[in-house]
Amino acid sequence: MHSHQHNFKEVFDWTKSLQTRYLHTLAAFRIYEQLRKIAAPNVVGKRKAEANVKTYGQHLYFFTSIQEAARVYFFIEIAKFFDEGNRKQSLTIGLLLDFAQENLSSFSEKEFFKYQQGRDFIPELMSGYKELTLEDLKKIRRRLKNNQKVIKNLKIYRDKFLAHDDLKKGEVKITGLQIRTLLKIIQDTIDLFILKLDFASTMYSNYDKEPAFAVDRVIRALQEHEKERMEKIKTQYGLK
Repeated sequence: MHSHQHNFKEVFDWTKSLQTRYLHTLAAFRIYEQLRKIAAPNVVGKRKAEANVKTYGQHLYFFTSIQEAARVYFFIEIAKFFDEGNRKQSLTIGLLLDFAQENLSSFSEKEFFKYQQGRDFIPELMSGYKELTLEDLKKIRRRLKNNQKVIKNLKIYRDKFLAHDDLKKGEVKITGLQIRTLLKIIQDTIDLFILKLDFASTMYSNYDKEPAFAVDRVIRALQEHEKERMEKIKTQYGLK
């Protein structure tokens, strides 16, 4: 039987690994989302959307490949968070919740301070620390249960359409809102464990907002380059 500190460290390491996976998944989703938004007149305006579509078309094979790669990546990665089967062989949200619940005494306030000994805490801040509770875990489980149908559809889509190319696929519908809901469950679960095990929080802006900004910068750079190219052609052939 493992010690409380061993259990604490193992779950903390699992949480950090899940956090890294989630950040990359979130970035891929934002890239895909932004590539769709830049062509939507109701989002960016008619004139800008037309200019963006033109730029997109000038580099069609690049943008279609990037968009599809981002789409497949985030679908597969999200599904991995909710895999079932032999949970002890895969790092999932289920594994995290099951292990924490089975070893709840390993995540007490006493074990937290023992694991974090040597770290300088501001006393006023630490007065607000609360240990992981069974109710914390139950809240996440309720959200998983409420979205079980979506999770099932996601797994079917991953297995039949993405990881394999089944001849008999059937029809599987997954909406953008449903994807955002699953992403929020993953994020809230990771945030819960980061708070309870490290009394810290995560800055998401680099993976949440920056990927969309990057897409916009690439589009603008290509448009500026095209404008300069056309100006050179006009000058070269005396078309001004």
